[in-house]
Amino acid sequence: MVTSSLGPYELAPGSSWPPGPGGAVGGTAPDGSRVLLRRSSPALVAAASSSPHPHLLRPVDLMVDDEGALVVVSDEPGGERLDRWARRRGTMSAGEAVTVLLPVLSAVAHLARRGTALGSVGLEDVVLDDRGAPVLVGGRTAQPGAAPLVAAAEGAQALVEAVAGELSPRDRARLRGPKGADTCLDELVERVHDLAPPVALPTVVPSTGVEEAAVAWRPPLGDPPRSGWTSVLPESALLDGVADWWEAVAAVPIVDRLRAVRPRAWVLAGLVAVSLVVGAAVVPRGGDSGLGRSDSAPPAVTSPADRPSGPAVSAPGPVTAVPVPDRALDEPVSTEEAAVRGDDPLAAATVLLRARVSCVREPSTSCLAAVDQEGSPVAAGDSRIMADLASAGDLVLPTVVESEVQRLGETVLLACRTADDEPASVLVVRTEAGWRLREVLRR
Repeated sequence: MVTSSLGPYELAPGSSWPPGPGGAVGGTAPDGSRVLLRRSSPALVAAASSSPHPHLLRPVDLMVDDEGALVVVSDEPGGERLDRWARRRGTMSAGEAVTVLLPVLSAVAHLARRGTALGSVGLEDVVLDDRGAPVLVGGRTAQPGAAPLVAAAEGAQALVEAVAGELSPRDRARLRGPKGADTCLDELVERVHDLAPPVALPTVVPSTGVEEAAVAWRPPLGDPPRSGWTSVLPESALLDGVADWWEAVAAVPIVDRLRAVRPRAWVLAGLVAVSLVVGAAVVPRGGDSGLGRSDSAPPAVTSPADRPSGPAVSAPGPVTAVPVPDRALDEPVSTEEAAVRGDDPLAAATVLLRARVSCVREPSTSCLAAVDQEGSPVAAGDSRIMADLASAGDLVLPTVVESEVQRLGETVLLACRTADDEPASVLVVRTEAGWRLREVLRR
């Protein structure tokens, strides 16, 4: 019997009941909301009603039509049926197949664990809603007495076979797996997972009457044989991706790839190149002169009469006068630079510690840069002293280098003493510019 309404629901204009196999009819509820009406099995409806699933049909009403068939009413999910979408889409990519299959297989397993096994699931039993998510809306229940998980695996295999028919030959063979092998639900899910990373589905629904219209992008119907070195690669999803990328790159001429670069990228690259050229021309050549520079070298002490008579540090705070070790008093500047660049860490530490005292006496950041290793703990501490001279009294100022304690590569730990005869430890490290102070600690 053909009718334009079913119970309290008015069918959409031009629609009639009953629908064709696997079909649904749009309608309007008494409150004006849009709904879908379709015939379904009692077992599927009962399972979906008692245990919801995000990718399973959600009934909002049930009734029986004039022929005694169960009719389930659900909210209109939007989108379209998977079989119609596949015909309009053309050859489906492997990533799109994964996006379709994994949620539906999850819904099939959800029903099977609750005692409802779908022995057959087709493309017409899946709807892509307006989010682009697949929703299981139908399926033929298995014969009574069959084990739910076994029967559900057969239904899931039927859906996998139907989706495989929409793929390219290479992806189709990978999805179907070995012929004649019994497959359980878990194995099917693993096979789908290994096919490809999932990708979002295009969800634009064509207007009425253009279901067979072509889309802008359509993958090739067959996979051409690999060329060159990619033809000897073994079967692997990772290697297939590398080969596809290489062939896509090789197919585009270099000139076309350069033309595709946006003008702002060319401008940025030109600015970087000009900056490098200018920097290379401005920066002077030659090695770091270290302590030999006039702006960073401490004043040379040539005799005891030249030693300062005032306090060692001009900054406020209880800083004790620091005598310079006598064994280095008569060393000329050239000898000090040679010691800093030489192989004797004790001699280099003596020069560096004396230079550090002078740098603090007449605060100079550039002076400390030739004494402390850049980024070292002692450099950080000395920078804080330069910013706040009131804290200069907290400085540890060793003056006498006693002995080498430990050596590790180009780093040497030395035992020292301050002017007050307090023990201290000094860590020096050898850099390209010579020895530098890395850490100075009280013991």
